[in-house]
Amino acid sequence: MITLLLTCILSPFMSTFKLYLRATLINLCIFAVPVIKAQVNVVTSIRPLQLIAQAIIEDRGQVSSVVGIQDSPHDYLLTPSDRIELERADLLLWIGPEFEIQLTDIYLSLAESKPIITATKLSELSLLNYSSNEIDPHLWLSSSNGIAIAKALSKQLQEIDNANQKQYESSLERFERDINNTHSEILNMIADLQDQQYLVFHSAYEYFRRDYDLERGLALVTNPEVQPSMRELISFRRELKSFSPTCILLERDSNRDLADMALEAREIKIVTSDIQGFQIGGGPSAYNQLLLGVAKSFQSCLSN
Repeated sequence: MITLLLTCILSPFMSTFKLYLRATLINLCIFAVPVIKAQVNVVTSIRPLQLIAQAIIEDRGQVSSVVGIQDSPHDYLLTPSDRIELERADLLLWIGPEFEIQLTDIYLSLAESKPIITATKLSELSLLNYSSNEIDPHLWLSSSNGIAIAKALSKQLQEIDNANQKQYESSLERFERDINNTHSEILNMIADLQDQQYLVFHSAYEYFRRDYDLERGLALVTNPEVQPSMRELISFRRELKSFSPTCILLERDSNRDLADMALEAREIKIVTSDIQGFQIGGGPSAYNQLLLGVAKSFQSCLSN
């Protein structure tokens, strides 16, 4: 009887004590778990921009590209998983609507909720035009443009991830220094080859040609997505008759049959150039490797 009486009296206090003990344990568990800061997530439209972003972010976040290594930027179709990846990103980087029409709608819809860097809108960029109303989108093949994009990235990342502000500044300084060294190295590589004539499959090299005075080239087509007319092919062949090219530069997705037809079985050295950086691994020096790779393609093409 006494035991029953004590149980009735102490029961409310025991329940309160258990609740207090449970709350204390939960708080201890919460504070015992280390806080892991989420890394910055950047999504770029194409591989070359991804390589520039990796140089600035390094190990402080992740960078991915909508157009993957196995894809072609000329005929890429956006997938549902791409849309999810873009929506989850902290920062988006693309060339612009002039080049990436398939991304325009989703980029514009996301502009209200997250920062977006549009390369063609950067004031420090030097742009070339195919015509009065058509921008040449291959702007990453100019080292100075690469630096301008890196500066915009560094500035935006410092706002998103203020705790690593100094690190982003240091990454940008190193990037500029390395790019300037690469620029000097490329000038030395092609110094004796600038008088050589050559062909390219399409007009993707204008920025690189301008930077390194490789002006004696002739392009088969301006836009690889548009099949040239018979009149355009005849015009190309007419120009080719007064031209003595040492080789032709193709890309991985170039139309070889069209090139053969345009050249009319002319024997010529073929060099494949990786202007998208598909064959380059990641890391802080990857963009430098892309530029050096294009330079080596020209060196191989123009050397006898």
